[in-house]
Amino acid sequence: MKMFEKSRMFGAAAVLLCGAGLMVSAAVAQQDATPPPPAAGQQQGPPMGGPRGMDPARHAAMMQRRLDLTAGQTAQLQQIFTEEQAKMEALRADTALAPADRRTQMMGLHQGVQTRIHAVLTPDQQAKFDAMQAQMRERRMGGANQGAPPPPPAGSAAAAPQQ
Repeated sequence: MKMFEKSRMFGAAAVLLCGAGLMVSAAVAQQDATPPPPAAGQQQGPPMGGPRGMDPARHAAMMQRRLDLTAGQTAQLQQIFTEEQAKMEALRADTALAPADRRTQMMGLHQGVQTRIHAVLTPDQQAKFDAMQAQMRERRMGGANQGAPPPPPAGSAAAAPQQ
């Protein structure tokens, strides 16, 4: 009987050692694994460029669809977006700047980009662009008013003064 107990203990120890070995080898393999490089024409990260903003080519294509841009206008906007992205990344990487100064410079850069975009657009496109910007600002600010009901449409009975 003692022999049976000893072999049973050795069996349990062997199972435990094998399990521990598998866990260690899996952890080592996971540490050594590097993600494959993106395929040609594919960007790394989320499709929209992550939290930092949209990829310049996608941004220009979206603007082309929404504003009916010509190929020349689209190319100009893509160049503007590419330059903006590079400058924003440089500002983010500049650790010598205080956060308030970094924010001020980023806002100034963004304003300059808006001005450059306006210069590329026709008056009709500028009006559409301004409406798009106002809608985005409203959406961003809308989070603060989530509990409030939307205002009644103009001209409805609810909007008329009560008597």
